[in-house]
Amino acid sequence: MPRIVRSHDVRLDDEYSEWMREIKRRYRSAQSRAAVKVNSEHLLFNWQLGRDLVLRKAEERWGSGIVEQVSLDLKSEFHGAKGFSARNLWDMKRWYLFYAEDVRAQQMLEELESSLELGGQKLRQVAAVAHDDGGKILRQPVAELEFPAAFGFVPWGHHIAIVRGCDTVAEALFYVRKTIQEGLSREGLADCMRADLFHSSGSALTNFTERLPESQARLAQEIVKDTYDF
Repeated sequence: MPRIVRSHDVRLDDEYSEWMREIKRRYRSAQSRAAVKVNSEHLLFNWQLGRDLVLRKAEERWGSGIVEQVSLDLKSEFHGAKGFSARNLWDMKRWYLFYAEDVRAQQMLEELESSLELGGQKLRQVAAVAHDDGGKILRQPVAELEFPAAFGFVPWGHHIAIVRGCDTVAEALFYVRKTIQEGLSREGLADCMRADLFHSSGSALTNFTERLPESQARLAQEIVKDTYDF
């Protein structure tokens, strides 16, 4: 029930109540969109830093302790900012490398983008699709991949859990899609991965035709819990 202003000039009716519900709905929707936008910017930064560490061959050029040095420099420059631990920087490198090394990642990421109809950033054309009759994961020289827009709908902690727990890009993108589709919490994602839904459900990435709902409130809440101060 709305709080009543002590004034003779206020007359509340059903139309007012409906209007107030609409205002609250729009505000919650704006919160969700803002959370996703901030999360996407964070992830873009993480993706690009991981890419730099890989493509610049940082350890070969500056020594095996360079990641720790980058961590110290960023912490010194941005006092109180979170997310610059050496472990987190190693995770950024691992995250980028996981996708960039698989020759089929480009195609699968493009299919994910297309199926979600997100528009925006697209993967750069970096390599032709390769075939492997033996069923093995084909690796390519590490190429530059642009940040997939769909990743912005998934919190950082989820991405790391997915990369650590999956053997292939196809499996990882299955859980990325699952997280977006169902607004999975970190615990919910862990349950899905423990149940090995990728192999047991038989769902292929290209079978996903649902569009994102207007509001991803549950996922936005997870993003707010996971997002660092920017």
